[in-house]
Amino acid sequence: MNNSRFLSLPVEIRDHIYSYVLIGLGPSRHKTTRCGPAYYIHDFCLRPSPAARKMEYPDILAITARDHPLLHTCHQISNEGFELFLGNNEFIQDILVTSLTTSACKFLSLFIKGLGDKVHLVRRMGLAIEEPDEDLLAKLIDWLIMVGIAERIRTGVMILRIKITRPTKSPPLFAPMGESWTIAPKDETLMTLNIVVGDERASWAEFEKSKELDWEGRQCGTDRVLSSCRAAGMESVKDREKAWREERRVWWEETWQTMRDKYQGWLEVMDDLKHRPKVVVGCGDEEMGLRRSRIGQAQTG
Repeated sequence: MNNSRFLSLPVEIRDHIYSYVLIGLGPSRHKTTRCGPAYYIHDFCLRPSPAARKMEYPDILAITARDHPLLHTCHQISNEGFELFLGNNEFIQDILVTSLTTSACKFLSLFIKGLGDKVHLVRRMGLAIEEPDEDLLAKLIDWLIMVGIAERIRTGVMILRIKITRPTKSPPLFAPMGESWTIAPKDETLMTLNIVVGDERASWAEFEKSKELDWEGRQCGTDRVLSSCRAAGMESVKDREKAWREERRVWWEETWQTMRDKYQGWLEVMDDLKHRPKVVVGCGDEEMGLRRSRIGQAQTG
């Protein structure tokens, strides 16, 4: 490979090419920058190579190379490409239902073990869950803090992604009296917020980023509905547009004030956990509660 035209390119150009080619593959097998750890664990279990059968943890590089053959070409390209792959994708494990929390934690833990000394190259990984109660939220943050400490993962990498239903519905463009139908954007129910585990400042930066992206999304929804109504010949939209935009702006600001208060509460939970005695735990249901029980014993003792 010494005469490779690809390797003769400047490293900046090679990195740019890697960023396009090495987009992670998730369970759907569609290319996306988000690739859940469960994908690697299942691949490791269902399609083990002869070498993998002797391994305790999945070989993340080997599994990745199955979908990105570029990583098979030579040692230098494999190293360069895999580093870019880990740095340009995020590895978030969804907790689809509460009963699968333990499995999700195990998948993430095995993924981290499988990375070995490459774990420091990962830009972002963690867990995602919809509408957790306060107790589960605390357990997940606690577990992510302890895994970060145990695996020496740098601060800012581990996140808990929370999907939450908006507290109120968008004011409709039209809501005819005595009718059950309304005209309003239909894709505005769920919000997504990231907690950067162990880093309050970075968490607030994520909050502001989510807020900005959400505003852009709501503006697109507004324009999409108005355009559809105009295309359908609804002349009354002209008289309603300005007022509706203002109603949505007020609704959006009130929504985010409510979310700011809730988010502050989550960060207070994280801050409390950060300053408690450190006990490394596993990812089972009983193990996730072990740290708190030991803390309680220490306090009563």
